Amino acid sequence: MTTVHASDGQPRVLCRWSGRGVSVEQVEVAASKLRSGEETAATRTSVVNLAVVADDLATLDRTGSAMRRLGARHPGRTVLILARPEAPAGIDAEVTLHEAVAEGHTVWWEEVRIAAGGSCARHLDSVVAPLAVRHLPLAVWFPGALPPPGDKLAALADAVLVDVRFAEPLGWGRGDLEAELAALVELARRCPVVDLSWKRLTPWRELLAVLAGMPSVAPFLAEVRSAHVSAQPGPRRLLAGWLVSRLGLRRDRVSLEDALHASVSIHAEVDGRRATLSVERTSDERVVRAVAVVDGHEELSLSETLPEHGLTWSLARALSDLGPDPIYEHSLSAALGWGDER
Repeated sequence: MTTVHASDGQPRVLCRWSGRGVSVEQVEVAASKLRSGEETAATRTSVVNLAVVADDLATLDRTGSAMRRLGARHPGRTVLILARPEAPAGIDAEVTLHEAVAEGHTVWWEEVRIAAGGSCARHLDSVVAPLAVRHLPLAVWFPGALPPPGDKLAALADAVLVDVRFAEPLGWGRGDLEAELAALVELARRCPVVDLSWKRLTPWRELLAVLAGMPSVAPFLAEVRSAHVSAQPGPRRLLAGWLVSRLGLRRDRVSLEDALHASVSIHAEVDGRRATLSVERTSDERVVRAVAVVDGHEELSLSETLPEHGLTWSLARALSDLGPDPIYEHSLSAALGWGDER
């Protein structure tokens, strides 16, 4: 066991254990010893178990860093798994005990990193289940791929976290966006799916809803002539599906275009009067701007500053609500079968 100290004011490492060729039981015993071996006034304040599955170190490091930035806001046991079925069977593990201050109280939580090879990587449910803290929900996050059909770890989860911006469906045709969305629809029928891309798009959806709720604008929503959505492939399908499902639009009235950052524009006409609602982020600033224009006159202008760490922010929102999201599910279903995009 190694004790490590970090700078004050940030989550710090209390102690660490590591082992090669170990069993899951040995990992759990090591975690228990780290907790009992620390003479500290810290209180265990776990709210969720989060298991992260990736097949490359870069993705695992990125997701682990995002969790640590959450600090004491969402303490829990995090199990980061590097899954390599082609590697020799076995488990290498590292357990780290973290400490942070939240609202004047010191809390702590564990991060477990596991390299699983061979049969261990093919049966991750038997790896994660013994390590999960009892009586807490289990969220399983697949940051780089969707779980294949019948995945036992996904079946074990109370909620599955995905990110349609990055994920490719394993076993559903890699690189096929339509197959990816179909896989998500099927997955959502079996358990709650929390999509980090959907969470990141919250400012666009909320600002557009504010514009649409204005008395001078609301009558136009029943007469939308066209809408345009620009974004990366997965997010733009989600936004387009959201517009179709919420406004009852025909697909042929919504055009899609590839772009680095998301933007939405809606054009409507009632009795010769015209209205345009637009929400967009420009490439040179972390701000989303929304504007409502009626007959050439600006009715309302809003803006929202985006967080510096988008992944951490969307992860925090995801872990705060692991239940089903009917609006997301309807938007996801409406995003299917779109056909060719520009």
